[in-house]
Amino acid sequence: MYRFIPILIVLAACAETDLPEPGSAEVDAAPVDLAFCKGEPFADSVGQPVSTIQASLPERARVLGPDDIATQDYRIDRLNVYVDGAGIIQRLTCG
Repeated sequence: MYRFIPILIVLAACAETDLPEPGSAEVDAAPVDLAFCKGEPFADSVGQPVSTIQASLPERARVLGPDDIATQDYRIDRLNVYVDGAGIIQRLTCG
């Protein structure tokens, strides 16, 4: 009986599986509540240059580019503005 276990393991490893195609199962992200970090007025600015809102950002806000280093401490009252290499706002989060 025990001599069939390695054969069953090999057969199970060779079994065909149906993997979803990349990008076919898009999951909607949960809405972000920006009220904690005073980011609600800036929610509609995604897709715009960060220079249009940078002067009016809250005191603890930080703008993070694609190659920027950021601390991993979580501060609910801090607004994070993520921008791409061209300075276009990609997303806003609290933390």
